[in-house]
Amino acid sequence: ACVVPIQLQADGDARERAIEVLKDAAKALKSSDGFDTTELEQRLEHAEDALEAGDTGQSIGLAEGVIRVIQVEREAMEIVRRALRQRKKLIQRFETLEDAEDWNNRLQQVQQSADERQWSHAATLLERLTTDLDALGNEQDEAKALLDFVRQEWAVLRNQCDASSIPYSDEDMKQTEAALSIAEERLNAGQIEAALDQLGQADASMERLRRRV
Repeated sequence: ACVVPIQLQADGDARERAIEVLKDAAKALKSSDGFDTTELEQRLEHAEDALEAGDTGQSIGLAEGVIRVIQVEREAMEIVRRALRQRKKLIQRFETLEDAEDWNNRLQQVQQSADERQWSHAATLLERLTTDLDALGNEQDEAKALLDFVRQEWAVLRNQCDASSIPYSDEDMKQTEAALSIAEERLNAGQIEAALDQLGQADASMERLRRRV
């Protein structure tokens, strides 16, 4: 008998809590312009049914889930819309690459998901795209630093070759110049491995020249 009032009070508190959460979820749904809320509306209906059936725990869980999804979708929507407004900056990062069409297709997938108001999916695709672009950019920077170093070494060695009367028509001289030029072209096209391979060929011909000066 002593426990009954306490239990009734707890049930009443839980019901009041569920009602408040349902109100918050309904308010969030009402202000959720820009993305598809069909499934969320169904969840909220289930939450209301659970409350009517006396299952306050399930009602609260479903309603809080609706609120969380709306928050996630809203954040994703803002991120994707901001990125798509700066589309030109994204395109500039890959438009000179040999596989620019592949990168552009990935960007189009982000746009398509945004058009379908699948914001979380669009945000995931966008994150993968930018992460891969960042990784490629880092690889390009490292290869560019190596190319600059080899060019500096070549400038010194070329002067030594001149002093040793090795002509520009020399096969090793021509191979070095050609390899460095191709390496830069490959690097600008995003072909990191091909660029590094050319730098290796340049280093080999330069090593032969070093033994001759």
